[in-house]
Amino acid sequence: MLNIHHIRNATMVLETENEVILIDPMLGDIGIMTSFTLFRHKVRKNPTVQLHENVNAILERVTHCLITHQHPDHIDSKGIQFLIKNNIPITCSIKDEKALTRRGLNIVQTLKYWEKQTFLGGTIEGIPAKHVYGFVSKLMGNVIGFFIKLPQ
Repeated sequence: MLNIHHIRNATMVLETENEVILIDPMLGDIGIMTSFTLFRHKVRKNPTVQLHENVNAILERVTHCLITHQHPDHIDSKGIQFLIKNNIPITCSIKDEKALTRRGLNIVQTLKYWEKQTFLGGTIEGIPAKHVYGFVSKLMGNVIGFFIKLPQ
């Protein structure tokens, strides 16, 4: 069994029979952050959509969290508060470990690009990712994707 709950933007939950994995928790109220665009689209504060009414019931079951990078549309202050309050174990890039630990998060596992490790009875592999290509890529910071294989 695998249920996927898309919460907003990059925030989602993977739910198996034994685990509920939160990815990139952006949990703040609608419109509390500045816009991420200036030119391409109409300027709108973020998040642009309200959390669905059933989100709290899903979040109550979270057993683990994956964080791809530290931009506020992937982990905001409400997401950090949730993770700290519930002492949720977190997997992230080795490049983000120190900064996320300083913010009070419970980092239990870090990955390098192309590194495979055991994860919740299966495996997880760090996959290189980029926001964009070219010189802007360096300005945007590091990002990691995750390739997960869990037992059936």
